[in-house]
Amino acid sequence: MPPSFFHNFLLLAGLCCLLPGSQTEGHQMTGNSGHDKNKKGPQCQNFAITITNISLSLLQKAVHWSGHTNIVFSPVSISAAFTMLSLGTKGNTHKQIFNGLRFNLLKMPEMGIHRCFQHLLQKCLQPNYQIQMITGSSLFIDNRLEVADKFKKMITELYHSETIPTNFRDIQEAKTQINKHTLKRSYGYISEVVEDLPIDTALALVNYFSFEGKVGLTLRRVTTEVRTLGFKFFSTTKEWTDGQGSKQVRAHLFSWVLMQHYVENSIAFFILPDPEKMQQLLGAYSKLTLGITQIFSNNADLSKVTKDAPVKVSKAVHKAVLAIEDTDRKNAQFSNVFKITSPKVPTVKFNRPFLVIIKDKALDLPFIVGKIGDPKPQ
Repeated sequence: MPPSFFHNFLLLAGLCCLLPGSQTEGHQMTGNSGHDKNKKGPQCQNFAITITNISLSLLQKAVHWSGHTNIVFSPVSISAAFTMLSLGTKGNTHKQIFNGLRFNLLKMPEMGIHRCFQHLLQKCLQPNYQIQMITGSSLFIDNRLEVADKFKKMITELYHSETIPTNFRDIQEAKTQINKHTLKRSYGYISEVVEDLPIDTALALVNYFSFEGKVGLTLRRVTTEVRTLGFKFFSTTKEWTDGQGSKQVRAHLFSWVLMQHYVENSIAFFILPDPEKMQQLLGAYSKLTLGITQIFSNNADLSKVTKDAPVKVSKAVHKAVLAIEDTDRKNAQFSNVFKITSPKVPTVKFNRPFLVIIKDKALDLPFIVGKIGDPKPQ
């Protein structure tokens, strides 16, 4: 993995590894969002499509960096992180963020984008939201600087984020503070989120995200086509369905696809390319890059963040954790039913590199995207 991401943006990745879903504290999200299933929120018609495009771009980019390592990240959180930072920017820095994220300000006003993220976070933070995840973000700012009141208010109201005074003159102390804070807010899921800091650090953005997939046991049929992230780019030629709504599909993009429903609104796609076909599969994705670099340079205009001298982002760290429930024992109770009702299916082993995409079906947004280069248990 290269030492930096868009200059000093560091992506920490692994099978346990994501950028912000943002909140003042680490929030655990559980419950049922089905009652609000068809509501899209304020002016968010193009929101999901934009986030999806970014996810495919970042996936291809991250895979080229990682080689055979395991990469997992959250496209929603990465997009939210940069739009949150845009609240403190001006001029070219401000423009570059929205251009890089492919948000069309002619179709969706800037404040509408912020409101969409606010709507998303509020929905996810509802006590009855069923998907099991923990997410949060924090801005660590040099304790000699005074944060602008308007910036602090807006990131709190729109992104449930927080600013934390930090003594960056002592790098070891700052790293310890950041890591302890993140460990506490993530309920122990995220540790050692920061391994190093530049000696001139004045502003560091830290975000964490974890997802725990619990298999739904409802017996049901599934649709006859695979839609991944809202796009029907897998064309079904064969299909087998088990009692949980999972299915294996032979796709024209040299891949098998296992679709697994988790509790309530989350669904996962495990995409297994034929041997030596991973790069060809990834070639079907967009090769765009974000191109957001100015906020990490001396030309950064984050003058709306503090009341003091202008600052630049020295470090932005994103870490995600993905845990998938072992379903062997759960499936055992249905084994006899499957033998009677299911057609004979081939055995497909995920023993080589594959892709994983997890989305919220109601929101139609990709929460987790990744490539598992080493599928052995970690």
